[in-house]
Amino acid sequence: MTSRRDPVLAAGAVLWRAQPDSPDGRVELCLVHRPRYDDWSLPKGKLEPGESLLACAVREVFEETGHRVTLGRPLPQQHYPVAGRPKTVHYWLAEADPHAAPRLPDHEVDEVVFLPAGEAVRRLTHERDAELVRAALRGPLRTTALALLRHAKAVHRTSWPGPDVERPLAPEGLADLGPLGEALATLSPRRVLSSDSVRCAETVRAFARKQGLVVELEPHLSEESLRVSADRHPAEEIIRSLLRDGPAVVCSHRPVLPLLFDAAGADPDGGLEPGAFAVLHHEHGHVVAVERHGPPRTGG
Repeated sequence: MTSRRDPVLAAGAVLWRAQPDSPDGRVELCLVHRPRYDDWSLPKGKLEPGESLLACAVREVFEETGHRVTLGRPLPQQHYPVAGRPKTVHYWLAEADPHAAPRLPDHEVDEVVFLPAGEAVRRLTHERDAELVRAALRGPLRTTALALLRHAKAVHRTSWPGPDVERPLAPEGLADLGPLGEALATLSPRRVLSSDSVRCAETVRAFARKQGLVVELEPHLSEESLRVSADRHPAEEIIRSLLRDGPAVVCSHRPVLPLLFDAAGADPDGGLEPGAFAVLHHEHGHVVAVERHGPPRTGG
């Protein structure tokens, strides 16, 4: 149940592309015209029941612009009232799809345009959107995502008679896998790495298969690897290597995750719940933004 005190949740993106034939790297930004409000705005829309904010942003950008996108770094949230109820809009950067076909006008959006950044800021109807664009342009536009994921909820240790490495996911954890995979897909990872423990591999196997990827089982990401004394844990080099590579998802365990955050130069900030993940957005290996998403059952 929701009340009029609960915020309306929405998500969207600042959609950008390199300005054609620009020698100095200038960009164009996408604006949409909504005939219902007669305004120029950024593509966005309301969250559907059971949908993650990440998946909502990707869906709404496609519905309003025709562009299928991968989400980049997060941008400041917007908060404002609508019809007496608070509204919160989450935004990300997203690069335009060069193969997108022109979107046909309809009653929701009757015009989609790409404008040079300065002109786009002036065209936007709402100052809050203009300020969001200015914030987006103050940082890197193109970043790479590294998602650090804690495995979904597993069968409790005390109720599992076998070796801990073979302990599987609980029914609640299995129920989270579909929505979790939809959220992770918005990052378009090229690699999926996992502890070789069953509960971690089960968390990402179906998602990786759907993305056409193979789960790379890595014993150094397991809890058992922490029992081996060494000056430097091998998982640290795994993370540093991934920061030199393309987008990736890494699934591990609560005791291992602080080590992974530290190797990336990011703050663990209290850890992650089962099925939750943090996205480290990096540019040339330097983490420039971190966002956190709770397990699907919490709506995070």
